[in-house]
Amino acid sequence: MTIRIGIILLVLLVSMNVIAQTDELLSGIYIMTTPLKKVPCGNEARMIIGNQKICISKKPIVGASELTYATDIQYDPKYELHYIDIGISPSGARTLSQTIESLPESQFALALNNQVICIFRLNTGFTIRSFRIGNDLQLKDLNVIHEALKDVKFN
Repeated sequence: MTIRIGIILLVLLVSMNVIAQTDELLSGIYIMTTPLKKVPCGNEARMIIGNQKICISKKPIVGASELTYATDIQYDPKYELHYIDIGISPSGARTLSQTIESLPESQFALALNNQVICIFRLNTGFTIRSFRIGNDLQLKDLNVIHEALKDVKFN
């Protein structure tokens, strides 16, 4: 119970941008935030596709070192969608699962090398050690993401 409360508080502090920002590159999985009216975004980042600005937590909830692989672009003939699977360590999966339990409406941003690769949601009950990105993108945009992922050294 104490650990769960501690994790909830940490997630809330991160999402509210209370933890101090460092000059490190954006890399990892962040919680997307919505700043209050008249309050500027504490950590603005740009999407690799469309160059749109988004507001994310100052610290990642899952570090880039917790990401284990990215597949090549895959195709699902049943749903007629292209996608990329991103692997995550057991501890990273646990952190995401606990975050979803505490904040079920959360949106996450995957950032690597100072670029936001994608925004995604996860369902409650997330238990597998990978998540799928890009199934809502056009193939040309997914190719841009795939090229960016090629430069990443996964653990």
